[in-house]
This record gives sequence, structure tokens and C-alpha cells, in this order.
Amino acid sequence: PKPPPHHPPPPPSDGFTPTFLNLTGATQANDFLTFGLVDTVDDCKTMCLNVEGCAFINTYHDVNGKGGSPLLTCSLFGSCHGPDTATNVGGQSQPDGSLDFITNSDGYCKDQ
Repeated sequence: PKPPPHHPPPPPSDGFTPTFLNLTGATQANDFLTFGLVDTVDDCKTMCLNVEGCAFINTYHDVNGKGGSPLLTCSLFGSCHGPDTATNVGGQSQPDGSLDFITNSDGYCKDQ
């Protein structure tokens, strides 16, 4: 008999499960904890692991909103959120007269 087809093992979890990817809005919710600027999504996950009560991260580019910084905004929340909370699409006036907008917004829930 033929052996069963080989399936690669699932990739190991890094402790987070994506709830949305590549949206144009950032999460707005009452359980917001803090935020920071990071180089990578992994840096944001590490930040969450070091903040008590963090259960969810939202990383995004706040275009025009950080003085031209290429860094990701990393927002931390106390509970998990889906795409329905990604309602902050920017539109705030900046000092140079431009409006900010959100790109590459990803949400990750910390595995319990």
C-alpha cells in the first residue's frame, strides 16, 4: 500500500493569532493600554509580552502622522479585537497641513 501523503507540520505558533491583516483603519477600543513605535510586528509582540494585561496588538503605518517616520505604530489592548473595531482611518490634520491616514493595519490576539 502507498504511504499516506506527507503534510508538513504546521508552523510553530509565536503565541499570537492574526484577527485581521492589511486594513486601512486602526483599532479604537476602550481597553487601550499604551502604544509605541517599533521596527517590526515581532517587536510589537515582544512589547505586548512585557506589558501586564496586554492581550492584543494592532500594528499599522500612520502615514503623515509621525513626522515622516517609517516606523510602525504598535498599539496594545487588554482584550482581543476583530476588524469591526478598526475604525480609526486617520484624517487628522498635521502641522504641515497634510492629513494622516492608516495603512497596513494588522491585528493579533495573544494566545491564552
